[in-house]
Amino acid sequence: MSFIEELKRRNVVRMVALYAVASWLILQVADVLFDALELPSTWVRLILAILILGFPLTVIFAWVYEMTPEGLKRERDVDPRQSVTDETGRKMNTLIIVLLVLAIAVVALNRWVPQPATVANQPAVDPKVDGVTVSAPNAVDDQVPDRSVAVLPFANRSAREEDSFFVDGIHDDILTQLTRIGSLTVISRTSVEKFRGTTQSMKEIGNILEVKNILEGGVQRAGDRVRINVQLIKVSTDAHLWAETYDRELTAANIFSIQSEISTAIAEALKATLSPEEKQQLNTASTDNMAALEAYFLGRQSMAKRTSASLADAEQQFKNAIELDPDYALAYVGLANTYELQTLYSSRSNLDATSLKEPLIEKALSLNEGLGEAYIAKAITTDNDDHTETEALFKKGIALAPGYATGHQWYGDFLNIQGRAEEALVQVGEAARLDPLSGIIKVVLGNRLMELGRFDEARAQYEFVSRIDPDFPPAYFALGEFDWRVNGRLDNAIVWFRQAAILDPGNPRNFGALAQLWSGLGGTAEAERSLDIVPSIGSDEDVGICAMGVSFGNGELAEAYGAAGAVLAQDPANGDALLILGLNDLRADRAELAIARYRAAYPPLLDDANPDIGVSNFRIANDIAYLLQKTGDHARAAMLLDRNMAFIQTIPRLGYSGYGIEDARIHMLQGSTELALAATREAVDSGWRASWRYFLKHDSVLEPLHNEPEYQAIIAEVEADMAAQLIRVREMEANGELAPFPE
Repeated sequence: MSFIEELKRRNVVRMVALYAVASWLILQVADVLFDALELPSTWVRLILAILILGFPLTVIFAWVYEMTPEGLKRERDVDPRQSVTDETGRKMNTLIIVLLVLAIAVVALNRWVPQPATVANQPAVDPKVDGVTVSAPNAVDDQVPDRSVAVLPFANRSAREEDSFFVDGIHDDILTQLTRIGSLTVISRTSVEKFRGTTQSMKEIGNILEVKNILEGGVQRAGDRVRINVQLIKVSTDAHLWAETYDRELTAANIFSIQSEISTAIAEALKATLSPEEKQQLNTASTDNMAALEAYFLGRQSMAKRTSASLADAEQQFKNAIELDPDYALAYVGLANTYELQTLYSSRSNLDATSLKEPLIEKALSLNEGLGEAYIAKAITTDNDDHTETEALFKKGIALAPGYATGHQWYGDFLNIQGRAEEALVQVGEAARLDPLSGIIKVVLGNRLMELGRFDEARAQYEFVSRIDPDFPPAYFALGEFDWRVNGRLDNAIVWFRQAAILDPGNPRNFGALAQLWSGLGGTAEAERSLDIVPSIGSDEDVGICAMGVSFGNGELAEAYGAAGAVLAQDPANGDALLILGLNDLRADRAELAIARYRAAYPPLLDDANPDIGVSNFRIANDIAYLLQKTGDHARAAMLLDRNMAFIQTIPRLGYSGYGIEDARIHMLQGSTELALAATREAVDSGWRASWRYFLKHDSVLEPLHNEPEYQAIIAEVEADMAAQLIRVREMEANGELAPFPE
């Protein structure tokens, strides 16, 4: 008898088939159950390893042993005349058929039973980070790119805890290098930081960050040696695409060389094409000073928190980095960007920030003319009326650093100001794809959605940030703006702004907003209490803006006039200050002076034959039209009003950049009382309450409506609403439901 025939007689062949089919079914069931139980995918690999190891043992067992009516016996001890291998074989055939039927059923179910629908670019199940659900609707639907990668924070495997900043610096530099490779999609630092020390599986992290590949690793520093081990993992299979260990002498040159090698290896593993410029950037060291690198990394961490205190710390860290390495180009960019952010979250004036930023950016570009981040910083500093130079700088910066999420975010801000709202959303959507867990990018994404009238989606972004980062003040500021300008709920807005002020008591914008809200509700004492804080934390410009806003809103033109002058000295294009000074000039029979002031700040609206009206100047256009009518230039006033009406029909009434009650003002300036009343009623019924006290009770344009019964009824309705909201918010404060007022 041949060896093959003996294998068949002893049912070894059947056992191999039975083992293969049974193993396949076990793996399918394990995959489904482990996903449902949220067990690590490594368990599936463990079962596969056990099954592979069991295969030769099973074959040997089938060859050596035979199942008899008396039990299991060694094959050589069984009398051939008493062998039941044929009967055993028939039973095994039946079992194989049953398992094959089950296998076919599993394949059919997997193929034809519909799976739950999911939103494009979003996991089917809300993912979590540290137990907090982190999914949020995405504004821009697209597929996860094949060459997408997240670089998780490296583990510090050194004996000393103080080496953690050294490890973070290496991680930071690798991320920075990878973002310069245009064919890769690299998740930004802010998002991957959420997974420091995580126990979540690669599949879970990949779903949350929406990437197909993850790089993880560790760094060990011992004496004058450093060991870095990294592995690139494919999320869908947990397979290692590439892994390497670097063991070298600890020098800045060696560290940079390792980082460059890692970046190049990742690009090759993901089949990414490197341009000559990208290769040059990968081979250009950012700094050869480890202490400077660590200071820069600390600065970036502090800058991301977006508070007055954290930005002060970021400023100092970047200055430290520059002092340690005067040729560190990225540190100059970081310091310039910090000065820019301090105009929004601290007391630095725009003029001061601009004078400080410009030399820093030029220094960075002189050190590295291919630094994309420097061109982005220059773009937000450039003041060019036709904006072509600014946009060119943004595009150049993004081309050089396509993975720089902040570049896309700020380019989106620029496009939004130009009235290109849909393009702006695309850019901010790209920033969110590169940094999906960044609080500030999600807040800005919400702002862009709000300005397009997609209010539910906007609110979802703000609430998303408050869940994943409950100590992030801009999230509460955005929620306050939403309740104020969309829902008309000034009482709820006070709750949000109070929380923002507690988390960041050094930001004058928080107290300015609180002052305006209390004033809108009629809480004069509370408004004054908020205003009293601003001089101690803000600049003269901040003090002027806050005082001007409250006084102007209450119709106290004389008090607002002095503040407006101080504001205009710092910001010649401030619309409220221009209007206040213009109204004062008009009452003093100096309308031409007011027009000249507007001409200096907004020349296209007064000099161009076909002026563009957009989100940045439509309110100004109405104010100019009012003054032009007073000076007898009715033709240009009519042209501005017609163009303005056409524009505001393309944007929502509510929201931060909504037109509010401007349509009523246009109708009034065009001489249509009936249409003005109808527009006012529509605005109030929709929930508009922003600056209601000024517009409904003190605005010179709407003043002719004051004696109309319908108009008086509208004012009475709003006043009753505000009184009820004031009672509610005071009750919350008395009951301790409202966070204590920050001192």
